Amino acid sequence: MDIVTKETFKTKLQKLVEHFSDNEDYYKSTQYKEDHVRQEFINPFFKALGWDMDNEQGFAPQYREVIHEDRLEIEGKPKAPDYAFKVGSDRKFFVEAKASSVKVFSEIDPAFQLRRYAWSGKLPVSILTDFEEFSIYDTTIEPKHTDKSSVARVKYIHYKDYIKEADYLWDTFSKEAVWKGSFDKFAKREKKGSQLVDKSFLKEIELWRDLVAKDIASNNKLNIYELNFVVQKFIDRIIFLRIAEDRGVETYETLRSAIKSPNTYSQLLKIFSRADEKYNSSLFDLKKDELSAKIKISDKTLDKILNNLYYPKSPYEFSVIGVDILGSVYEQFLGKVIRLTKGGNAVIEEKPEVKKAGGVYYTPQYIVDYIVKNTVGELVEGKTPKDVAKLKIVDPACGSGSFLIGAYNYLLNWHHKYYVENDVEKNLKAKKLFKDAEGNFFLSTQEKKDILLNNIHGVDIDPQAVEVTKLSLALKMLEGENSETIGAQFVMFADRILPDLSSNIKCGNSLIGSDYYSDKQITLLGDEELRKVNAFDWGNEFPLIFRYGGFDAVIGNPPYVNSREIEAEQKNYFAKYEVGIDQYDLYTLFTEKGLQILKNNGLLSFITPDKFIITNYGKKIKDYIYRNAEIINVVDYTKENVFNGVSVYPVVFILKKGISKETKTFEEFVYEIGSSILLKVESKESIDIDVWRPLATSKNIAVNSGGSKIVSNREVTKFGFRNLIEGTLNGGRLSDAEPNKIIMKKLCYEIEAGLDDLGLSTINTVYCIKADSVYLKYLLGVLNSRLITFYARNKYKGTSLRGGYIELRVFQIKELNIAIPSKGDLTKMDSLVSQIRTLSNDNPRWNILKEKIDALVYDIYSLSKEEVQTVEDYFANFK
Repeated sequence: MDIVTKETFKTKLQKLVEHFSDNEDYYKSTQYKEDHVRQEFINPFFKALGWDMDNEQGFAPQYREVIHEDRLEIEGKPKAPDYAFKVGSDRKFFVEAKASSVKVFSEIDPAFQLRRYAWSGKLPVSILTDFEEFSIYDTTIEPKHTDKSSVARVKYIHYKDYIKEADYLWDTFSKEAVWKGSFDKFAKREKKGSQLVDKSFLKEIELWRDLVAKDIASNNKLNIYELNFVVQKFIDRIIFLRIAEDRGVETYETLRSAIKSPNTYSQLLKIFSRADEKYNSSLFDLKKDELSAKIKISDKTLDKILNNLYYPKSPYEFSVIGVDILGSVYEQFLGKVIRLTKGGNAVIEEKPEVKKAGGVYYTPQYIVDYIVKNTVGELVEGKTPKDVAKLKIVDPACGSGSFLIGAYNYLLNWHHKYYVENDVEKNLKAKKLFKDAEGNFFLSTQEKKDILLNNIHGVDIDPQAVEVTKLSLALKMLEGENSETIGAQFVMFADRILPDLSSNIKCGNSLIGSDYYSDKQITLLGDEELRKVNAFDWGNEFPLIFRYGGFDAVIGNPPYVNSREIEAEQKNYFAKYEVGIDQYDLYTLFTEKGLQILKNNGLLSFITPDKFIITNYGKKIKDYIYRNAEIINVVDYTKENVFNGVSVYPVVFILKKGISKETKTFEEFVYEIGSSILLKVESKESIDIDVWRPLATSKNIAVNSGGSKIVSNREVTKFGFRNLIEGTLNGGRLSDAEPNKIIMKKLCYEIEAGLDDLGLSTINTVYCIKADSVYLKYLLGVLNSRLITFYARNKYKGTSLRGGYIELRVFQIKELNIAIPSKGDLTKMDSLVSQIRTLSNDNPRWNILKEKIDALVYDIYSLSKEEVQTVEDYFANFK
């Protein structure tokens, strides 16, 4: 790709403006179609802003910077935004394109359409443009089809003002601005009256629950459990099918078609039966769920729900509502339950356990991602798909399934990458991959199904939560599918689409086994008591897994319930646990149980309150962990508002089952290591770097004076090289001797790296690093800083060797999270590095410059004075 700067953008923008102005009448005529506007003006406009509009970098679909959507129209309404602009896998904003004959400034429908897309996708800002006009909308405000086009619009630019507004456009929407966080700051600044989609959709389905529960209770004789079951099933089925419609997997308006005939519910049952034939999911199985087939729901109630699911009454574009958004909605939704009054009327109440806990603790996506990456990600490292198929992952308190969705998503991406990079043709023939008409590779539905069945497991005491987890996993499996891909793969596999997850996601009490009833006659116990206890035997429920030693990973966010809130009978049972004596919290029992069901060398990671670290009652669980596991890491999130207003001070810990003589204590991780510093380093958007290890070894060197300059580990110093070897090197790659690369020691106390301007030859005792040339000196400065060595030594403790050395691996260097600098910081670092490179490290000025570089890096990562002192103290003592 060409080098892009603000100046090159202005030059190209000027040409586009002149081009449009020269033929304005034609471009604004109805003859000039939207596709022409996109190709001739909008694509070049955003390419000039630095975006890879044509995927010249060759990224897989899920990692492309810009996603171009097909123009699919249903009922005359396009069903996807024209462009999605991304950083990594995260969508940042949508752009909706129109023909220049459309009046972007005044027409209502285009604005509503864009806002509907972006609001449903939980994006803060998005753009509507036909090139002639450029409208920016705050898309945190719920759209209404009666809104004027001016509602939620934060800025409007006519093409004649583009040059005047060029700085604004670059500073807000260029790829560089988005990477550096300027776009995020702009988005936060422009918010006015946000009503986020998850909160709005929660109200919507809570209304459905209220309407349907009252309707069913008044027309059918059901007990409280039956009522909760059929209402939940109804809502799950409606949501699944409505999302499938907007994704193009189901025919649009399938659900609304039921209204056209009398007895709407009987028509819905037919739709559910057809869905069961197609999907093979227990979600639609009316043979097992005889209750749903017997009840009645009035046409009036169903008309009210189904009619409001569609454009223009509905503000939701279901195709862009992610499973993570749905999970956050359901987690709150499951915090309430239907009760029956003495008169038989249905009312909705907060669950007692939620009330006691002070709210629902939905885990944010970044926490889920961190836990998954450091458990599942570690387990798949260096393995093949055949090996990975044997891994068993479980969340013992799965709730709405957020951790299982995260684990499943990680495995989907891992398999896709592996199959594309390792003999893609073979994997196509083996039906691991599916190739679309445009030549893109996707995992086949069968492969996605196999991954789900092989790897993902969950347990929850709440039967509704279990059903929601199954629903979420099914929707995740269908992401990216449409009627064409489903149809083509149905021919390939001649099998129904979804798996039955009843053997993977189970309902039961993870902490209570059937021995709870050992001194009771089970036949004398009432249904209510059996349901409340919901005993669960892990060995009986997952026999094959325990035949091979247990689970490979246990992940999740277990419930936070103090022992004072636990009923006496269950409390007596919990005394069987080592930590279940005197005062404790349920999450400590889950930690003990988690280690019990984990196989040796398996990984456990939970997010829990930090109380067990700082209180006396936590001593029991800490001692249990020290005897049975090694603490891999503890990350302190106590200073963050993780649970959105709920007063909990959480930490994330990662344990490896097995006795280790050298394991550190929780206190050492939290208070001495300074995990908040690691978090700050990881919170920054990072620059892209390429890292490789040269091929040649020292045996390939033929020393002779006057030969080429060769670098091994011992010749690398901070910011330079010394006593270079002269000779001939055989067996290397051309790239190993290219100029404009950073050469870093493979084995070191502190990270030491020098900048190679000349094209020095290298051997495999060093690493070669490349980045955008703009960042090379900056990258050199950050790599040689104390903070990055501190981060590397504490993040990758397994790299420590005898004598205090560390030996990082290629993937670990790539993950060092070198922050994208501001323009000012980039200039400062360039100047400091340029100066220090001219000096030897015994020059007094070298130390002064090195201290300035360290101070600048501390500022770039926003370290507090106390955190800076932690790093400095560490270096005073670590050698």
